[in-house]
Amino acid sequence: MLRQVKLPNGILEGIPGGDPRITVFKGVPYAKPPVGDLRWRSPQKYDEIWPGVRRADHFPPMCYQTLPGSDPDEFWTKELNPTATEYCMSEDCLYLNIWSPARTVRDNLPVYLWIHGGGMQAGYSYEMEFDGESMAREGLIMITVGYRVNIFGWMAHPELSAEDPGAPRGNYCLQDLIFSLKWIRDNIAAFGGDPDRVTIGGQSGGAGAVISLLSSPLAEGLFSGAISQSGGGLRAFGYGNDCTPIEDAEQTGIEILQLLGVNTIEEARKIPAGKVYEAYKKTGGGFSRWSPRVDGVLLPESTLDCMINNRHHKVPYLLGNTRGEGPGTPAGGFLPESYEDFQKMTERIFGEHTGDFIRAFHIDSFEDALSVCRSDAFNTRYISARAYLMAEANHSRTKDYCYEFNHDIPGDDHPGSYHGSDLWFTFNSLGRCWRPFTGKHYDLARAVVGYWANFIKTGDPNGCDRFGNPLPGWQPWRSDAPFVMEFSDQPLQQKEEMSPAARWRINYHLEQYKNRQ
Repeated sequence: MLRQVKLPNGILEGIPGGDPRITVFKGVPYAKPPVGDLRWRSPQKYDEIWPGVRRADHFPPMCYQTLPGSDPDEFWTKELNPTATEYCMSEDCLYLNIWSPARTVRDNLPVYLWIHGGGMQAGYSYEMEFDGESMAREGLIMITVGYRVNIFGWMAHPELSAEDPGAPRGNYCLQDLIFSLKWIRDNIAAFGGDPDRVTIGGQSGGAGAVISLLSSPLAEGLFSGAISQSGGGLRAFGYGNDCTPIEDAEQTGIEILQLLGVNTIEEARKIPAGKVYEAYKKTGGGFSRWSPRVDGVLLPESTLDCMINNRHHKVPYLLGNTRGEGPGTPAGGFLPESYEDFQKMTERIFGEHTGDFIRAFHIDSFEDALSVCRSDAFNTRYISARAYLMAEANHSRTKDYCYEFNHDIPGDDHPGSYHGSDLWFTFNSLGRCWRPFTGKHYDLARAVVGYWANFIKTGDPNGCDRFGNPLPGWQPWRSDAPFVMEFSDQPLQQKEEMSPAARWRINYHLEQYKNRQ
């Protein structure tokens, strides 16, 4: 096994995984720590020379945020973050975690770079469900990446823009990810990897980062495939804004300096991270103001404009959602409590056309309203993915593969296929979860990981699992044959019959977009 690798900085030593055929390298620096004078600057090359062997045996700090798992009553504490309060937080967070099954540097294995979720405001690269070892057993190198989030990843200000004219502005989060991809290109061969076969993937906010990388000219040529789980496609059609104009972002930055009681960026860089984060929370935090910046360099246009007009990087794309991501689910918001609440909710989506929607589907009672809210028409991850596929059908490009995860998730809370439940299966990490999974769940996980591994290796999910068992066929999505792989008790490909309400909503969004042009 490759327990030691030679990098420009010196010798890096990993540790055996639970499966000793896998070597794990935890906390591998890919850029200088963005602290002190490097706060709110583009990532810088990590050039420290190690005098001896550097042992990569522990996970690095997560980016500063509200500590995951600190609320014992939150759904996600028990589900994904039962031990997160034991971990460290810091601005010093630009590290990779690498799982390699390679025996030699000549193995030339495909690479999967995983971008954690958290709405680009939170999250970390070693969440319990991310089992890099399981993925590495599929014959690929698995990497998870830490990057700057919230105010540390999205801060903008006129003074910052003036520091380096012509450089990306306000997009430190995305700059970190691009910088990590360049590090992989330059160094992954030492771990037995193929720099020309790198697939990027992410879930939720990580899927949004994938869309941004697909849209950025600065990421061209750095990856050969993309996977977006519950957040891919035309994000704005389900969530509101997909990006923030740099001018608006700079105004938020001016507000931040006022909240910090300083006059210059130089002064703000001396403020402790905790106080900076508190100022961020006072702005409301969240994606609505702290999202990818249309800065004219890293993002010349919004990701919506780029994706809908076929100006993104042409690589194989696998995307989808879970069934339970609409109102009344852990990450889908609240169900309306009255018919009047439903009307207000639909007015935020359809504006003056709310009445048209209500009349078209005869939503005359509160029971009707609850029924449509529970349908795919209000599953925003479904809407954004299918809207992208419908728009993309007008263009000739590489293949898009679509899925929906709708498996029986056991537990006394009967959660359904909630947002993020697919991660236990796409990483085959069921044994880490508190839920009483049984044989059928493990069978499905083995198949799902097989599809993902095949896609990472070839750009096509079809083939066999790692035990040589043929997987059910999965055809790419086409407008005349909208094939979707449904992951229920077992993988089942079917031509999707989109509900009339979901189709109405997507057509509405596409028409509204067209009218704005």
